[in-house]
Amino acid sequence: MGNIVLLDDLTINQIAAGEVIERPANVVKELVENSIDAGAKNVVVEIKKGGKTFIKVTDDGKGISFDDIPLAFERHATSKIRDISDLENTYSFGFRGEAVASILSISKMTLITKTIDNEIGVKIEAKGGELLNKEDIGASIGTTFIVEDLFYNTPVRLKFLKQDATEFRYIKEMLQKISLANLDVSIRLISDGKPIFKSSGNGSLRDLIYILYGKEIQKNLLDVNHSEDGITITGVIGNTMVAKENRKSQIFFLNKRNINNRILTNSADEAFKGGTGIGKFGFLILNLEMPASFYDVNVHPTKLEVRFKDEDNLYKIVYRAIKETLLKAEFLGETQRIGNDKEYVNNELDYITSHFNSDDNKKNSETEKEKAELIKRDEVKELKYKYIGIIFKTFIIIEIDNELYFVDQHAAHERLLYEQIKENYKNNTENNTQMMLMPDIRELSHKEHFFVKKNLKYFRSSGFDIEPFGDNSVKINGIPDIEYKANKSDIFTDVLDEMVTNERNNMKDQEDRFIATVACKAAVKANMDLTKEEVDKLLTSLFKLRNPYTCPHGRPTTIKMSKDEIEKLIK
Repeated sequence: MGNIVLLDDLTINQIAAGEVIERPANVVKELVENSIDAGAKNVVVEIKKGGKTFIKVTDDGKGISFDDIPLAFERHATSKIRDISDLENTYSFGFRGEAVASILSISKMTLITKTIDNEIGVKIEAKGGELLNKEDIGASIGTTFIVEDLFYNTPVRLKFLKQDATEFRYIKEMLQKISLANLDVSIRLISDGKPIFKSSGNGSLRDLIYILYGKEIQKNLLDVNHSEDGITITGVIGNTMVAKENRKSQIFFLNKRNINNRILTNSADEAFKGGTGIGKFGFLILNLEMPASFYDVNVHPTKLEVRFKDEDNLYKIVYRAIKETLLKAEFLGETQRIGNDKEYVNNELDYITSHFNSDDNKKNSETEKEKAELIKRDEVKELKYKYIGIIFKTFIIIEIDNELYFVDQHAAHERLLYEQIKENYKNNTENNTQMMLMPDIRELSHKEHFFVKKNLKYFRSSGFDIEPFGDNSVKINGIPDIEYKANKSDIFTDVLDEMVTNERNNMKDQEDRFIATVACKAAVKANMDLTKEEVDKLLTSLFKLRNPYTCPHGRPTTIKMSKDEIEKLIK
């Protein structure tokens, strides 16, 4: 007798349940998504003990027809597709027909449903894959699923569930994400008899964000609406005043389905870089709409992971959607500054996806000039302001249209230098050096000397005229050409210390960190007095930049207070 046997249906369903249903939150997700697929506009979720003992999902969708009820509990029975070719035209949340059968195999389930075509509803009770009872019942149009004693017949899986409070949190967070993608559906959560959460279903993303994240986040959002190559990206991102310590506030949807994808998060990280601070992540809630033929959601039973056919193009589209939106933020009283940001964004995209420093990439002088102009707007409205003064030898105060602006002189100058040095670096320009009267010979440690030799191109493209001089020494003939009153003598040492201490393996990260470090160390510092003429030059130059909002490390260059805000403080 052979060793290979066919598994029985219950065992097959329990194996499938292990893939689809890991915890109560998966049950809620599958049932709520089925409700939305059924056209529901109101969904109520009730749970007890974190969903371990009781889950009830009630909707006002179209219900399940009596003829389809016997198949509703069967594995791979679905109304969403007919054959494999339908997957390229399927936009529903469910399509495999695994969820209900998987849930039933590990729980006690009650189904109550009624369609508009039937005068009465039907109630079915089942347990562990077996139908126990069927009867007619009075019911409203729609469907109710009640799931009790989850994992009662798989005690090992039950043992691995978290505490009730943790399982409850998973359910709440998952329902909030579904609500953010389905703004026209009202979703309500009740836990152990207590109302926890309710979305209005009024179609407003900002209203729901106010409920979930609060006023401070809501007022610092920028609307995203970007279409390119058959892909439309809509939603919101946080401006440079909003950044988080983790990725929990980075939520991507694909045709309203919450997904995780490394390409999307990497693209977002690069687009936010320089605007969120080191180690922080930009806030975003974005929905990507695209034809089903552009991706494969059939990678994992949970459908959380997705593969895209053209990942490189998607990376660029997401980057452009976020970056172009960030550049539209208000700055010094202007929200509609003149100039096309697309060239600047594409230039930045080239910088993070290409390597500019080989001899083959050297540009002629005409192209260098053209590229350098991309950091500034071709036409800029005149910046009109009333100069108040400088406080703490750090913050420049100006008044524009009944609003006070506090300009961080170091962050502002750092952004200016960063943009200038980066353009020189990308274009292999080495004419931004101020020659010293006498060369400076510096004795270095072995590690420091090795770093300088390995990265001479960084120093030279950033404005240093430097060359090896003996075993562990370098000769500095010139340093970056610095405006204002920064202390020039320590720039080389400061940059070298920072880079050696924080040396990174990723080449592009190291390039950008080096440029940002030079800008930081060369910029005018706090406690340095600037004249009125120097302030005018700094503000005018900053206003012309396409990306003036933060220093390259993410610190805001300006903050503002309106007259109304000040009056509220003194009332």
